[in-house]
Amino acid sequence: MERNLPIRAQCACRAVSIELANQPLQCFVCHCDYCQRMTGSIGNAVALFREEDVVAMTGAHELDPEMENWPGLKRYVCPKCYSNVHWVNPKAFPGMRLVSLGCLDDPSAFKISSTVQNQYRPTWCPQIDAETAFDSYP
Repeated sequence: MERNLPIRAQCACRAVSIELANQPLQCFVCHCDYCQRMTGSIGNAVALFREEDVVAMTGAHELDPEMENWPGLKRYVCPKCYSNVHWVNPKAFPGMRLVSLGCLDDPSAFKISSTVQNQYRPTWCPQIDAETAFDSYP
């Protein structure tokens, strides 16, 4: 689905926001153990944008978790409510900005195209309706 531009995402308390000039390249859910622990849930629903589509970013605190498997990973979280709003992962997604789908003003405007790392999906969690599903990263 197409959504009016710019696209905006905000944290739970609305102190942090990001605006993007174009539609996401894709939306997916990652069930890896890192995403599960980072969100405290079944994984992470993500909208993937080109870095050059970022129009504005406000209020975020940058975290540099020094992850051996993901060098250069930087997360941008709210210093008040601690929501994980957006991040970069130059090894896996060079030139891209990942945005938490749940932080978008209208997350239902976008369809999940794939799920990844299904090998880590909890057995009680039903498969999410997506065009493709991968046991690991494609």
